Amino acid sequence: MFINRHLISFASGHGHRIISTCVLQLILTAFATLVSLCIAIVVRIIQGETQILFFHHIWQVLLAIAILIGVKFILAKIKTIASEKCSLEIKESLRKELLQKLFALGPSYTGKERTGNTASTISTKVEYLNEYYTVYLPTAAASLINSIVLIMVLGRFNAVTALICAIACAGIYVCPMLFYFLMRKRGEEEMRAHSEYYSDCLDSIQGISTLKAFNANGRQREIIHEKGEKLRQAVMGQLRITMLENVVLQFFAGLGSAFSIAVAAYECTIGNMESANLVYALFLIGACFAPMASLINAWHFGYRGVVASYSIIELLEEPVKISLSPNANRSTVRSLAAKFHGDIVFNDVSFSYEPEEGTVLEHVSFTIPFQTTTALVGVSGSGKSTIAHLLAGFYPVNKGTITVGDQDLTEETVFSIQDDIAAVWQDCRLFYGTVEENILIGKPAASHEEVEQAAKDASIHDFIVSLPDGYQTLIGERGMRFSGGERQRIALARVFLRNSPIVILDEATSSLDRHNEIEIQHSLHKLSSGKTCLVIAHRLATIQAADQIIIMDKGKIIEKGTHEQLLRSSENYRILMGSQITGGTAYEA
Repeated sequence: MFINRHLISFASGHGHRIISTCVLQLILTAFATLVSLCIAIVVRIIQGETQILFFHHIWQVLLAIAILIGVKFILAKIKTIASEKCSLEIKESLRKELLQKLFALGPSYTGKERTGNTASTISTKVEYLNEYYTVYLPTAAASLINSIVLIMVLGRFNAVTALICAIACAGIYVCPMLFYFLMRKRGEEEMRAHSEYYSDCLDSIQGISTLKAFNANGRQREIIHEKGEKLRQAVMGQLRITMLENVVLQFFAGLGSAFSIAVAAYECTIGNMESANLVYALFLIGACFAPMASLINAWHFGYRGVVASYSIIELLEEPVKISLSPNANRSTVRSLAAKFHGDIVFNDVSFSYEPEEGTVLEHVSFTIPFQTTTALVGVSGSGKSTIAHLLAGFYPVNKGTITVGDQDLTEETVFSIQDDIAAVWQDCRLFYGTVEENILIGKPAASHEEVEQAAKDASIHDFIVSLPDGYQTLIGERGMRFSGGERQRIALARVFLRNSPIVILDEATSSLDRHNEIEIQHSLHKLSSGKTCLVIAHRLATIQAADQIIIMDKGKIIEKGTHEQLLRSSENYRILMGSQITGGTAYEA
C-alpha cells in the first residue's frame, strides 16, 4: 500500500470523507467475501451437511447470496457518489490553494514560467489525483484489512496455507514501493513532456494570427509534432516499466493463489487440515486474492496522482519573495481616496529580475509629491515599466526602500498599499466575459450606473452601446474581437470605476489614434485630478502637463524637471521627443 505524504496533506480537512469512502469499500469487499463463504456453505450442504450456522436448505443460502449482491449493488452506487464528492472537494480546495499561491507569487513567478506549464499543473495534474482518492486509496485500505482478516482465519485452519497467502499478499503490497523509484523518474519525464506539449499547443493557439501572418504554420506544426513524439516516447517508456511491474504483481497474485490452494489440498491429504475445512479454505483463498486483482489495476490509476503530486507540491512550496495574496478577511477595494495621504518616495532603489541578468535599476531616488503627476520617459529598456511594477508591488526591491504615504512597501504592507493603486498597463488584459464584467474588475460591487459613468469618462460608452448587446456583449478570448484602442479604453474605464488615490498609467494611450487620444487626454486630466499619478509615455501630449518629468537611461535617472525646464535645458529630452516638439508644443507625430 503506497501512502504519499503530499497526497495526504492535500486531503487535509477532508479526512472524514476519505474514511467514509474507505469504510464503504471495506463493506463492499466484506460482502464479496461473504458471498464466497455462502458458496462454500452451498457446497458443504451438497456434500451432506444438514445445518451450517442457521442455514438448513440451499435455497436459504441462495436467498442470502441474492440479498448480499443486491445490497452490494446499492452500496457500490453510494460509494461511487461518496468517493467522487470526496475527490471533487479535494481538487476544488487544492485548485483554490494553487491559485492563491499564484496570486501570492505574482508576476515575478508567472513572468518566468510558461503559462501552459502552470495551467497543466492546476488542471491536468490536479485531475490526475482523482483516481488516487476514488480508486486506489479505498481499494488498498479495504484489500489490506480483508487480507489480514482472512489470513488470520486461514491460520486457524492451517498455518502453512496462511503463511503462503501472507507472503504473496505482502509481495503485492511491497512491489509498488520497490518499483516506484524507477516509475517516478519515468513519470516525471512524462509530466514534463506533457507540460511542454501543452505549452506549445497553447502558444500556437494564442499566436495563430502571427503564425498565419508569417506563413509559419508548417514550422509550428513540426515543433508540436516533435514535442508530441517526445511525449509519446515518455508515455511508452513509462508503459514499459508499468508492464514489467504488472508482470511481477500478477506473478505474486497468480502464483500465491494457485500455490495456496495446492498447499491447502496437500495439507488436507496428509492430515494437517480437516477435510471439512478444505472447502472453506479454498473459497477464502479466492476471496483473499480477488481484491488483489482490483488493487493491481487501482495502483496503475493511482500512481499517476502520486507522480503529479510532486509537481503540485513544487508550486505550493515555491518561495514567495513578496506576497501579493489578499487576506480573505479584508476588503479588496478602498472606496475613499482620502484614506491615502503623503508622498511616494523611491530611496536608493536597485533592482534586478534575476542576478545573472544584471541590474535593471541602479540607485534610483525620486519623490512623487502627494496629488501630483510624475512622468517617466526614456528609451525602451531604460527601466520605466520596472519602476511602475515595483510601485505596484509585483516585485521586491533588492536594495533601498519604496515608501507610499506613511508605509514602507514590504510583504506586510503590500496588499494594503495595493488597495490604493489602480493601473492601466501597456499590455492591458481583457478576460473572457461581458464588457460590463471586465469593467467591474475595478470595483466588483459597483452598480450598472457607475459602470456606465466610468465608460463615459473613458470615452468608450458610445462604442459599447453601439454593440448588439451593449454592456452584455461577450468579449472574445483575450479581447481579440476589439481593437487595441478599444481594449485600452475598457481598461481605463476600470481605473475610473476603481477611483483609487494612486494611478499608474503605463503607455495608457499607446493604442489610441490621434482623434481618440485627444478625447482621452481630457479624461486623463479628469482622472488625475486630486490623485497621485505615475505616467509612462512616449507621446508628448500625455506627459507635458506633468508636475515633473524624469528621464531614464540604462536604469538610472539622468535628468528631471518640468516640460518647460527640460525643453530649455535638456538635449536628451529634445532627442527623446524628437519631431513632437515644435516651439514647445505638441502636435501629431
